[in-house]
Amino acid sequence: MEWNVAQLERQLSQTSNTRCFLIHGEETLLVEESRDVLRQHFANIGFGDLNRLTVEAGFDWSSFSQSNHTMSLFAERRYVELRIPSGKPGDKGATLIAEFAQAASPDTVLVVICGKLDKKALANKWCGAIREAGVVVDTGSVSSSRLPGWVQSRLKQHGIDAELDVASRLAWYVEGNLLAADQEIRKLALVHPTGQSLDVETLDGVMADQSRFSVFTLSDACLAGKTKRCLRILQNLKKEGVEPILVLWALTREVRTLGMIAAEVKLGQAMSESFKRHRVWSSRTQMVSAALKRLSTDFLQIALQRLAILDRVIKGQQKLDDGPGDVWVEFERLVLGLCGINLYSADCR
Repeated sequence: MEWNVAQLERQLSQTSNTRCFLIHGEETLLVEESRDVLRQHFANIGFGDLNRLTVEAGFDWSSFSQSNHTMSLFAERRYVELRIPSGKPGDKGATLIAEFAQAASPDTVLVVICGKLDKKALANKWCGAIREAGVVVDTGSVSSSRLPGWVQSRLKQHGIDAELDVASRLAWYVEGNLLAADQEIRKLALVHPTGQSLDVETLDGVMADQSRFSVFTLSDACLAGKTKRCLRILQNLKKEGVEPILVLWALTREVRTLGMIAAEVKLGQAMSESFKRHRVWSSRTQMVSAALKRLSTDFLQIALQRLAILDRVIKGQQKLDDGPGDVWVEFERLVLGLCGINLYSADCR
């Protein structure tokens, strides 16, 4: 059988004799949450003897085999959790898993946990044995178009009401990483009053307390062309001891995205479609549009090349061959350029 992860709890409540499960997917958060649902369900009905195994180099498969043949010390029903990070148990492991599934005991539950498995992997004998005797759960993924809605729903689960634009901004902050999104939502739930609506200003204020997110405010200020604000944020980041590599990462991400959108629009792509492809959420479209009107393709190319040089400078692989040789001064030149004050000559590459 194959189950829908969104209905996992309901499906479990309607099935009493399933004892073999395979959970796989590309999103760690969704895989772990599915695992938690299974673990809680079976703990509630008496499967209290938990045996967790992880298949790594040199893994002793006899420890797994014994899980299905030895009696629990306290005669409790057993829950066996077998993690295979690579998704490849090898010939011996595949055989033992298939045998385990085919001869499943009503007093033992087997849950195999992997990353995303492709069609070829799912066609293997051991996967087929689990599908035949039990259930395969593909946790799937959350597409970029669905991510703001997913974040909004998560916020609501933690008692926080937020408009879709606010959820979109949080999705942008965490770059589509569901695990990071979940962590930030949990933090917000601790500091934001239950029942109060979360707005963009409050979200930015909370995120600004973390240096990792302060660089995002710098990006926004650059896009908006707010020169004084850019320089003030940059000075504060330097004063707070924020690693230059973090600033470099944020600026490179922004310049690269602007460059790709500009190139696509030049080739006739609708800007709205390009925004969607590059995950420009609705809360940022106005700023990005303004920046694209303000900045030339030539400048974006020069900026990206200067950022590549700065990457090597920060890593100690190169020295700045022009200017004062200070990466923070170079950052100032970059943000001024993004605000429309270009201090680079045409041959500054």
